[in-house]
Amino acid sequence: MTRYAHHTAPLIFSLSGFVLAAIGVKPSLADLLIMSAYYLLLAGSWNLLAGFGGQYSFAHVGLATAGAYGTAVLIHAFGLPGWSGFILMPPVIALLGGGLGLVALRVRGVQLPLITFAFAGAFAVFLAAAADLTGGSMGMQLPKLVEGFDRSPYLVIAGFLVALLFLVQNLVIDGRIGLFMQSIRDNEDVAHGMGVNIFGVKITAFMITAALAGLAGTFYANYVGVLAPSMLSMGEMGFVVAMVVIGGLGHRYGPLVGVAIIRTIEYFVRGFGAEYTLVIITGIALLVVLFFREGVIAHAKSLLPHNTTRWKS
Repeated sequence: MTRYAHHTAPLIFSLSGFVLAAIGVKPSLADLLIMSAYYLLLAGSWNLLAGFGGQYSFAHVGLATAGAYGTAVLIHAFGLPGWSGFILMPPVIALLGGGLGLVALRVRGVQLPLITFAFAGAFAVFLAAAADLTGGSMGMQLPKLVEGFDRSPYLVIAGFLVALLFLVQNLVIDGRIGLFMQSIRDNEDVAHGMGVNIFGVKITAFMITAALAGLAGTFYANYVGVLAPSMLSMGEMGFVVAMVVIGGLGHRYGPLVGVAIIRTIEYFVRGFGAEYTLVIITGIALLVVLFFREGVIAHAKSLLPHNTTRWKS
């Protein structure tokens, strides 16, 4: 796919939100699409960090949760509207991501996933224990961004946020920073020997992807209206990773495909036994790892003629 075609994706998604809002969709389908946008922000930003940057951080859902609870603080403590979270929380969470980037500079291999997983776990414990501040396991309520039961405004917002994700992704992947990230992913020592600023690239990658995760958390807080430590469950991060792996780790549209597959499964399985959702998704992930190691999208590309010249990442 040409670079021009990649750069039409943000326009397509921004328009799709208006189209869906205009034609109207039933509430259950609207909920599916809106929450799919939340997961796509998480999966897409994690793919940018891990798939293109080689930094396997398991703190991504924790960063989104920080964005969600940070939005709650803006509303309850400072009396700001929910809209303020979309502006203020991404830079704040980006700084938090920069801190994780400093950790990434000092560790390699399995140490980074373990440290970032510990960060997410510790944050979940804090949210549950600090009941006076966070509501604990009972949760914290927020006023919804748009009063009433109309999902149309959220469909428009979701379309804009997904468009922003692809815009940022294109700018990163097609720019110098994306080239440097992939060189570090492939061989950090060689990249350093070629003059790549390892410190700057890793910090930048963590900050960009953390900002997107914080944006996802703000969107979640404003749409759902109820926050609880369950946002940080191991299953949530597992879902995000599964979405990327199933779709295609390190592929531009891998998260989009993965989110579409998993959310569609959730939508239909919910009717006869939601408890089987995790089992089914785990089974699909195992099949993909065994038979389509680069994900569904990579396998689909391999079936197309002249895929090596027309369908580059």
